[in-house]
Amino acid sequence: MISGWLLLMFVATAMANNDLTVDCGSGDSVTVRWRPRLDSSQKLDPSRGLLGNCPPSFTMSDDMLIFYALLRDCGFLKQVTADSVTYSNMLIYDRQPELPFISQRVQCVYDSAVSKTTTFSAVEDEKEGLVTFSMELMNSDFSAPAPSMRFQLGSIIPIRATVESPSHRQLKIYMESCVAATDANISRAAQVHPIIANVGCLMESKSGNSSFLPRRHPAEMRLHLQAFKFALGQNIFLHCDLEAWDVQSMDRKMCHYRQQQRRWELLDDPSQSYVCSCCEFSCFWRMNCTKGLSARKVLGPFVMEGLTVALLWLLVVSVTAALVTIMGVLAVSYYLCFWRGGRLGYRPIRDLLTKY
Repeated sequence: MISGWLLLMFVATAMANNDLTVDCGSGDSVTVRWRPRLDSSQKLDPSRGLLGNCPPSFTMSDDMLIFYALLRDCGFLKQVTADSVTYSNMLIYDRQPELPFISQRVQCVYDSAVSKTTTFSAVEDEKEGLVTFSMELMNSDFSAPAPSMRFQLGSIIPIRATVESPSHRQLKIYMESCVAATDANISRAAQVHPIIANVGCLMESKSGNSSFLPRRHPAEMRLHLQAFKFALGQNIFLHCDLEAWDVQSMDRKMCHYRQQQRRWELLDDPSQSYVCSCCEFSCFWRMNCTKGLSARKVLGPFVMEGLTVALLWLLVVSVTAALVTIMGVLAVSYYLCFWRGGRLGYRPIRDLLTKY
């Protein structure tokens, strides 16, 4: 019997095939060994694997990803009950663009009476006081909340994240990771999709027209997220890890991909964009977490949708009406130009016989 605490190891269905092994450690770290089920024609690419927002620590035997992480990192979700503390996260492997993501839940459960692990989402600091993080959907010019929670495929979803501190010290906010999910509890989500990963890399800017907007002030971040094909018609939640650091700190990065220049760019200082080169691979960005504050925010629900049945019918009717109009114009033109001789003042032969 293990004295002082109860440790439960989460074993997924794939465990029977040795696809997933989770070692929950002693209460503050976790080691995950995962073999994504790829087709025989696919080769494992470590840069496509994530545990929450953390890349793999290394690989083994060319087909297994190894993750070593602290439970306060990587976006682990902490849930506390009367007798246990549960940490949940998602393994995600991004296959080729035309193939769906491979995902797998990871969970560690501890006895809450003796668990000493603190959550990474605490927002109270002895020097700063109570620091408030917030996220919201905005209208097109970020002057007010979004008028609707429904967005058409390809349209822009404006998102704002802010941090407020009661002290006079200025803080700069960063969005370390964001994952779209079909549930407010990511461990129950049937579908997940990474938006920001690799410690501040806006992955959707590479595949679409999403981008960060220039800062108006350090305590605010604005994001233009282009609605993409994910869980169309369903409720969607954004699970984001936000961080606040001193404005002079250079310990964090926010990178987005510039389609025209075909390169990654650092939001706050484009001249230092070389730090974003790791967005194509794995960014190992380890710092002393006591220098900053962080919190997990869940934004939603909102809905991304394609063309509705009503819009499709409207499109069909509009095209039909346009075709009928064009055919009518052509018929009238043929009658005037050919059937009646194409001359102004044309008179039938019987009129001419009567006249003369």
